[in-house]
Amino acid sequence: MRARLPSLLVIAALAAALLAEPEVARASSYVGDTMADFTLLDTTGAPVSLYQFAGDVIVVNFFATWCPGCNDEAQSLEHEIWQTYRPYGVTVLAIDLQEQLAVVIPWLSSQALTYRVVMAPNWDVFTRFPYAGGLPYNAILDRDMVLRYGHVGYERDVMLQLLDDLTDHSAVPARATSWGTVQALFR
Repeated sequence: MRARLPSLLVIAALAAALLAEPEVARASSYVGDTMADFTLLDTTGAPVSLYQFAGDVIVVNFFATWCPGCNDEAQSLEHEIWQTYRPYGVTVLAIDLQEQLAVVIPWLSSQALTYRVVMAPNWDVFTRFPYAGGLPYNAILDRDMVLRYGHVGYERDVMLQLLDDLTDHSAVPARATSWGTVQALFR
């Protein structure tokens, strides 16, 4: 009987360890926090600091070339966010996770992307963001470097609405509205 007791205790301890929730890396920043600065190298080897864009609304995009969702959102980030909101003080800063330049540069060229891309050699910067656990991951910081949004996946409409709010930009140009549209707003 005594020999079986330690065996049962070991089995119980193993079962408890297997059933326990795995420890998840905790973000160092959450929505509403001021984001700490970081510096990574761009595709030319030049250092790029998050805080060099202070005063802009910053869309931070974590991606990898092998990620299907990242490939899907790249054109929208380029045209619907970067090209559309750049005149309103919006910067897109894309961060490639753990890939070689020899892979990333041809991908950027094939996508015809013009927004800033930096290289993350590890997950250190990624783990600073809330809910960061998969790719693609997007975050939005306001002009005061306060984290206003963080989400795995590409919530295009949510991001566009938040950018409209942060920049006082309207997705529908005034010249594109009609009197019928104005009347419908006030019904």
